[in-house]
Amino acid sequence: MENRKDFLKTIENNISHYGYHITSVISDSQPRYTYTIGLHQCLGFELIFAGGIVYMHNEIFEIIGQIVTTLKIDQNQRMFEVNNYGSFELKNAHKTWTELMALGFYDYYEKKNILALQIIPDVKHITLDVPDMSEEFNVSSQPVWKFLSGHWDYPVKIPSKVITDIQFLKGEKITEVMRWEDDEWEAFTENGNAINEKDVRVISIATMIAIDPALGIIINLDIGKGLWRDESHLIWQEWG
Repeated sequence: MENRKDFLKTIENNISHYGYHITSVISDSQPRYTYTIGLHQCLGFELIFAGGIVYMHNEIFEIIGQIVTTLKIDQNQRMFEVNNYGSFELKNAHKTWTELMALGFYDYYEKKNILALQIIPDVKHITLDVPDMSEEFNVSSQPVWKFLSGHWDYPVKIPSKVITDIQFLKGEKITEVMRWEDDEWEAFTENGNAINEKDVRVISIATMIAIDPALGIIINLDIGKGLWRDESHLIWQEWG
């Protein structure tokens, strides 16, 4: 892991070569988020993309790149069409979010008054891991992100993961669950064999339960055991 001096040097080199640096934070307890460092110097603000698991890691970089290119022509633009990825809106992020997430640009600039704008996907591409950062950070209203400020409180290991599908992350209910390992589950909105591979995602178990608290029951499954429920009645049954 880079020490502070090397980290700051990397940032400076990227700003010098590309105009900005991108930091991605990948956690075992909450969704990925990505933010820029260096745009404040030319645009007066930084960008942050929180959640958005519909997009792959490299796609987030491409989206940010296209938005930055447009902003350098018109820094007041707030709506963007990004080739292949849909449309996006920029909104001011409340400082309580950036103070928890974007430590890198506070460290780099050595000052606290750094404006950040959140990149928000359109309705077709938005998922339930995308927070509303325009409002003050609040665990009750944004439970998916509660471990930004709290300690792990589930009776399983922090790296516990769930293999699921995009449909769940867009609001559909999980109908079948299996626990395969001590720290690994599968949970799908339909027959797992029918899920297209491109729609499969891996999330933390904390994210899944935050989205649908009724899924807290899956923590207690024995390894090799599963549950299913009819999507109309949503009453859990054990696999026969």
